[in-house]
Amino acid sequence: MMDRPDAFVPEVALVVGAGGPTGGPFIWSALHALEERTGWAPAMASTIVGTSAGAFVAARMGERVDADRDAVDRLATLANAQTLQQGLQTRLAARIRVVAGRVLAAVAPMSRPFAEYTVPEGPYHEGAAAVTVQRRSGRRYRHELRHVADPTAVVRASAAIPGLNQPVEVDGVPHVDGAVHSANNVDLIDADAHRVVVVVSPMIPATGGSLVSRFHRAQLRKELDPWTRDGRSAVVVMPSEAAHAERRDRERYEPEGARAVERLFG
Repeated sequence: MMDRPDAFVPEVALVVGAGGPTGGPFIWSALHALEERTGWAPAMASTIVGTSAGAFVAARMGERVDADRDAVDRLATLANAQTLQQGLQTRLAARIRVVAGRVLAAVAPMSRPFAEYTVPEGPYHEGAAAVTVQRRSGRRYRHELRHVADPTAVVRASAAIPGLNQPVEVDGVPHVDGAVHSANNVDLIDADAHRVVVVVSPMIPATGGSLVSRFHRAQLRKELDPWTRDGRSAVVVMPSEAAHAERRDRERYEPEGARAVERLFG
């Protein structure tokens, strides 16, 4: 390997997606397995974007630590985004998925109050952000947790599923689950500023699945275009179709995160 200058900074972006009550355990299982296998710890990421269950993970990440160059090299070799299963016409399906989500956010009933899940107090990772959608306008927001007035409201809003939970007010305006726009929101990452993106996506099976799952996967493929088109390293951790079908069972689904990582190593 060629010598690298001291100024070299191996920037890694981490995207942790939606997945319901069992999504968080899946994500942590996957991240722990990645660290064991490569030496790269998630707190080494320069940017973390969390949606819904992933927003709670982002809030619990702790402060950033210096990236290990060799660990990032090992991580980059796992790039697999080019192999994501195709199916639906990607761009059209992604657009339909976004429009459908915005309609859901605007018209879904207010439903029951949001569960008081615990959101840790800071300090937060300097690059951690949570994604929400403004209920009526459908506009998507990326909130940097270190710079918002009420991080607890932001994280809870990111997981407020329309039709199941009431919206959560952020700066006096109702916001809902960031997964209304996308299960992962990878397109909020600047590909030019990062060497590698790691996407942990508990909501989307790697192959097959329902029609809804196929729309989610088509959107993820579109969001990864800047990485696959330019040959950057994108590592995508997704459950198998069989495991995804049992995602409501935490005891079965949590270890699938680690198994999904092991599959990256062949």
